[in-house]
Amino acid sequence: MQLHILFSDADLVVVNKPAGLPTHAPQADVALTDVVRLLEAQGGAGYLGVHQRLDRDTSGVLLFARRPEANAALAQAFEGRSVQKRYLAIVHGVPAKSIGAITAALAPARAGLMQIADPNDKLKQPATTYYRVLEQTPDRRFALVELTPKTGRTHQLRVHMRHLGHPIVGDALYDAERPAPRLMLHAEALTITHPGAGESVTFNAPPPALFGRVSAGLPELDGAGTDAQAILGLIELAAERRAPLLADAGTSIYRVFHGPSDGVTHLTLRDWTVDRMGSVLICSCYAESIRSVPAELVAALVPTWQPSAIYAKYRPRTAAQVDAAALAELAPPEPIWGAATEVVDAQENGLHFRIRPADGLSVGLYADMRETRERVRQLAAGRSLRVLNTFAYTCGFGVAALAGAPDAQITNLDLSRRSLDWGRENYALNQLPAGERDFVFGDVFDWLHRWVRQGRQFDLVILDPPTFARNKGKRWSAERDYADLAELAARLLAADGTLVACCNHAGLDRRTLRTQVERGLVAA
Repeated sequence: MQLHILFSDADLVVVNKPAGLPTHAPQADVALTDVVRLLEAQGGAGYLGVHQRLDRDTSGVLLFARRPEANAALAQAFEGRSVQKRYLAIVHGVPAKSIGAITAALAPARAGLMQIADPNDKLKQPATTYYRVLEQTPDRRFALVELTPKTGRTHQLRVHMRHLGHPIVGDALYDAERPAPRLMLHAEALTITHPGAGESVTFNAPPPALFGRVSAGLPELDGAGTDAQAILGLIELAAERRAPLLADAGTSIYRVFHGPSDGVTHLTLRDWTVDRMGSVLICSCYAESIRSVPAELVAALVPTWQPSAIYAKYRPRTAAQVDAAALAELAPPEPIWGAATEVVDAQENGLHFRIRPADGLSVGLYADMRETRERVRQLAAGRSLRVLNTFAYTCGFGVAALAGAPDAQITNLDLSRRSLDWGRENYALNQLPAGERDFVFGDVFDWLHRWVRQGRQFDLVILDPPTFARNKGKRWSAERDYADLAELAARLLAADGTLVACCNHAGLDRRTLRTQVERGLVAA
């Protein structure tokens, strides 16, 4: 991932933060999933001083100090309120006054939220926001507003606009009843006195394209319309969130659109995901009644992503019982757009993977596990580990682990010989050594039981099971039976070993998965 750097010198670095990326993530998260660590990796920065934070879902100007000597002046500027900030927001409705000030103290509420303070609240902090209406939609459902905070309280703009009666569109914390593709809040400009030069300098981040279409009525926010411009706008919004991925020459495998995760409730798009696999796009539908890709979606994807081909996959509830005739309907071998592509070699975090776009429902790698594969690579980095990759498919986790730890012993376990052979191809693409013992064919549950009896141990075990599986004639369900799998895996872990447990089943939420894994660990 590569961030868009707006300015950089010996004292400062300023980026245009995309929506969906936190300023900094918990230190336990070993993947590069926040602005601070992305910048450290991107520019080799030995020091980054954090003086400003933007919420995960807010985009725009974000500034850091590049050396400790710049800290004092920046800290004084932010604490002394000499820093000038300007935001743009799309809000519900149109404020009665086109220019005004909101002066209302804030105080902590439940679960990290803020609220307008009670006059007697001892924790209240004064807060003032100036606003100016710039534009409105013809039907007056939405307005583009310029916001200038005089103070810098947590969630100040979001709480103040709700207090005014015009919540910011897409605010899942303070206006959850009206979902939208993103929080429509953008930090457009930041003016400071440069800590080295001593002169006033302003940094600007261009707003998302959607903010420039208010006068057109914002059809993107109409959940039922079939306007092609609305579909294009939603795909463009999703692309803006993925700008750091698009700018990364070492990554061409990732999900470019996911209806629910992109906050899209639009009837045409809500059941679709789109994955980029090198020059090819894979459109997947999760509604069993749909058997064609909307023309509006194709028309939006082509100019936005410029693919060489687009393939369609219609996902059944379970693929275990799909015969050849049904598979041809669910995963048409010919592209719905562009030239037929038998094989494409694509990259993820600098690693190479072989993709077969026409190869049934599964094309070689699951894009939604990109960050988890990077976590595995970082966990293994520089260590001589014994790694077990279960349900290995084409050995993506094995490739990531061995790339991070060349001395590691990797065991890839899967029930498909063809998938394991495909994994060997991925090893070869990355010039990784591949021994016969690195690829084990057979039922995962049988092998885990066998290794438990043998007393075999691993330092890192990766679980990425399918939604459903067969085990000794019984139907195994990730949603119901994950604890049993976690228990087996835990019995194979060395005393200081690590278990990576994941699943891409939408019906298994994070809390339920965690509960099941913990139950399995206790039982082991």
